Amino acid sequence: MELWLVCLGLFLRLLNTLLKPIVAFIGGPKRTTPFPEIRNDMLNIPAVDLAERIRNKELRSEDVVRAYIDRIREVNPLINAVVEERFGAAIEEARKADVLISETQPLWLIKNYPLLGVPFTVKESCALRGAPLTGGSLARKGVRASVDGEAVAHLKAAGCIPLLVSNTPEYCLNWESYNHVTGRTLNPYDNRRTAGGSSGGEGALIGSGASLFGVGSDVAGSIRVPAHFNGIFGHKPTAGAISIDGHFPMSTDEKFARLLTVGPMARYAKDLPTLLHIMAGPNAARLRLDESVHTKDIRILYAEDMGFNLGHIPVDDDIKMALYRAVKYFKGHGLSTERAEFEHMAEGMELAFSVLQSLNDVPSIFHNPDNPKATPSLMVELVRCALGQSQYSLAGIMFYVIFALKNFFSAEALENYMELAAGLRRQMIETLGTDGVFFFPTYPTSAIRHYESFGHIMGVGYTMLFNSLGLPATHVPLGLDRNGLPIGIQVVAAPYQDRLGLCIARELEAAFGGWQAPK
Repeated sequence: MELWLVCLGLFLRLLNTLLKPIVAFIGGPKRTTPFPEIRNDMLNIPAVDLAERIRNKELRSEDVVRAYIDRIREVNPLINAVVEERFGAAIEEARKADVLISETQPLWLIKNYPLLGVPFTVKESCALRGAPLTGGSLARKGVRASVDGEAVAHLKAAGCIPLLVSNTPEYCLNWESYNHVTGRTLNPYDNRRTAGGSSGGEGALIGSGASLFGVGSDVAGSIRVPAHFNGIFGHKPTAGAISIDGHFPMSTDEKFARLLTVGPMARYAKDLPTLLHIMAGPNAARLRLDESVHTKDIRILYAEDMGFNLGHIPVDDDIKMALYRAVKYFKGHGLSTERAEFEHMAEGMELAFSVLQSLNDVPSIFHNPDNPKATPSLMVELVRCALGQSQYSLAGIMFYVIFALKNFFSAEALENYMELAAGLRRQMIETLGTDGVFFFPTYPTSAIRHYESFGHIMGVGYTMLFNSLGLPATHVPLGLDRNGLPIGIQVVAAPYQDRLGLCIARELEAAFGGWQAPK
């Protein structure tokens, strides 16, 4: 273990404790009125079922789209998740879908437009043609996507209708979603807490019942952490399974494509295989999602934390108990369950950071296309930020400082950790094989308070580790904790065995209820 990282973790935990009263104050008072309940039954239908009912003319796409628009307008003032909507265009596209359905045979529609007429939402960093693509940066305000990102294009080609783009932190560099363009996104279960990041806008909208599913991206837990905080499903696919073309920010380093993945976030587990298949496009065949998977044939391995490390944030008892209940459920149904002992898990943060440090091209919030060689004064920007005068967010500046140091480890230590990461990847792939999954916490706590993310930065080691290893991981909600906040676990599999995690997610949804609407 790196002593400096242990000390950093301990310092941040102490700092977080000392600053709790201030954080609680600036986070604002708790909402005193109940969160608006869902009154339109159309909003409670999974995407695959909704598409079937639209095809069969039981529902009109226009009515469904209008129902989601009404819900978004109702809840967005409470969560601030929308960057920009395209409601008028979405209604027109829904009308065209209804006309096509009236003139076409259902079998042809299933083959060519499997989700025709179903609305969805998109994280602002995933290009949607004509929509903002600022990455939450004031310096990029006014930048719009000229073409769709590849994953978004595949969904649109399948007949899905985009409603809006949602909030993200500046350059996606935070586990909270706030910036100087759109502001701060709030958690629908408790407005004093964050919706997470960097796909926090998607998490809040889907958790609110204002979106059925959305496109997110994940470089260090940015799909799974918001899914955890907002009580929904989120899948980080096998590295490379879904194209990251059209994402902002981007890196020219080929290792970046192993860290960054684009994936689906959804309220219902049954939608994930279809969404993954569509979003993967030409890579879908490698995922073999059309093959039958029987739950009884899957082995369950599990661990309740990363092992002993003084710098780590302890996993809440509520989350541990939820994990144990999930294991007990499958054991009771005859599945093989076993506590896993993977080597060097306690050094998961070091392994994950080593991959970050090895990147040669890290996107910078200070990038100036007119003067690419310009070097910012970090001290000046930090002072401006403290005075509320900087165009950059504090999180963006601090992450730039961390990346700019480029010396987390010595060259010798970096090489060692890279070798350990490769060894852990091999061990996990060999252990999980083609029939095993690994139950593991997604995050040590439920949703944290606004502006607490730096004090909890060590917590993202639970998700970031699997980005560095390139393994697929599915966040599964498992109810609420003692404070009424969503909790869950991630289900990890070997590369291109995503279907195992999706199968287990659906089984856990049936057993424990899945998404629960905020109250």
